[in-house]
Amino acid sequence: MQNSFLDNLTQSKSPVFCFLINGIKLEGVIDGYDQFSVMLSSNHGAAASQLIMKSAISTIVPKNGSAAPKSF
Repeated sequence: MQNSFLDNLTQSKSPVFCFLINGIKLEGVIDGYDQFSVMLSSNHGAAASQLIMKSAISTIVPKNGSAAPKSF
């Protein structure tokens, strides 16, 4: 279930909100993922990428609301 959700977001390049377990909200596009991490690119200033451990993610919500939110 998690892989199909992330595949859909990765292929469509849909912008997402990524909420971390410490309450921080990140915004960007998911470039890729593996078993333990997610690569999130944001377009704030110079194109910045962040490698986020899945264990630190609380919820990923598509910004346009086209898919259901996914908790990790």
